[in-house]
Amino acid sequence: MYEIKQAVHDIRNAAKRRRALLILTPLIFLGISFAVLHTIEPKYMSSTSILVQKDETLNPLILYEMAVNIASEDRLKSFNEIIYSRSTMEMLIDSLHLDNDIKREYERQGLIDRVRRNISTSSRASDSFEISFYDIDPVRARDAVSLLANHFITTRLLLENRRNSETVNFFTQKLGELESIVDAQRNQVMTITADRLKDYPSDVEALQTRLLAIETQLESLEWQIFQEEQKMAILREFQENGQSIQVLFKLPLTETPFGTELLALLNEYEQLSQQFTETYPRLRTLSSQIILIAQRIPAALELNLERLNNQKNDLDSQKSEVVSNMQNSFVATQRANTRQSDFGIYESLFNDMKIKLEQAKITRDIGSRRSEQFIVLDPPYIPEKPASPKKRLILGAGFGIGILFGVMLSAAAEVMDTRIRAEEDLPFDKPVIAYLTNG
Repeated sequence: MYEIKQAVHDIRNAAKRRRALLILTPLIFLGISFAVLHTIEPKYMSSTSILVQKDETLNPLILYEMAVNIASEDRLKSFNEIIYSRSTMEMLIDSLHLDNDIKREYERQGLIDRVRRNISTSSRASDSFEISFYDIDPVRARDAVSLLANHFITTRLLLENRRNSETVNFFTQKLGELESIVDAQRNQVMTITADRLKDYPSDVEALQTRLLAIETQLESLEWQIFQEEQKMAILREFQENGQSIQVLFKLPLTETPFGTELLALLNEYEQLSQQFTETYPRLRTLSSQIILIAQRIPAALELNLERLNNQKNDLDSQKSEVVSNMQNSFVATQRANTRQSDFGIYESLFNDMKIKLEQAKITRDIGSRRSEQFIVLDPPYIPEKPASPKKRLILGAGFGIGILFGVMLSAAAEVMDTRIRAEEDLPFDKPVIAYLTNG
């Protein structure tokens, strides 16, 4: 605690000794600040605020929600590019007659850079921005802000109208191309449909019905052929077994050629064989008649088999033809469906393109009212007081720097001062013999 009090006491004494530096240095810097203020040429600032309303006109190239959000964002992003562009600087210089003393190109470039530095822009919100201009002439500052605002609005409207016109031209060209494609697709569909009807007049359902009838007939013929072959097998067995009459009873006599006649003989033969022996004259006669008729049956069966096989072959040919027609008809139908699908896709695109073209035309036609989207909230004004230099800031900064330098100079002076004012200032540690007073 003692050390702190002693340090405060030393600082206070040092401040008393260096009060001249602590007072004069800030005053000198304050005077320099006043001199600097008189050398800086005052500039006046004029500004304006512009509100960009959201563009709710439907852009046919993008979705509605995106169109509403992107339009304003796009204008705000392009704001600085338009304001600080060389063409805008050229327009501003020519309108304000700032290039009267310009003789060379590099001087004009320097003038453009100076004018660009005098412009300040900022965004107040997501849908508004501010333009400020600094100039030594307050009237010219106001005129410059008005020119910049009008130039931005005009340039932006020109760009949007050009974009809308290019959009209309794009959709018009694409609509013509799609119309040609749709007409070609329609002609191909009609040609394929006509060829299919010409080559395959029956539809698939009729062919399927016909195929089912042929297969039913084939099944019936195959069963008849099987029965005829069974009869031939029984007759071969009859021949192989020594013309045993008992084998003939296996035949379906009601469905066999000469079967009725043979059935009567066999019935009579069976009845007599139960009463008499084989040597009985009537039995021998019946046996001879039965064998004779049985020998006539194979020829009739072969003719019947040949007829049935011919019918089967004819039905097989008809079946193959129907199957082939069904396959070809299916391929032709698939091809026609594919063409029809392609035609439907292009026709849908064509109809959508017509809608988008109408939307683009509406957007282009209402472009003359687009200026209403830009609202000047704060009109440009003639400033009464200069915006720069800022006197209070410069004087305050000069005074503060003077105080800092005064403290630094005072501290340096204290460090370099070697005079002994107290016992603590002695450079060696020896006892004090006597004190000298000022008296």
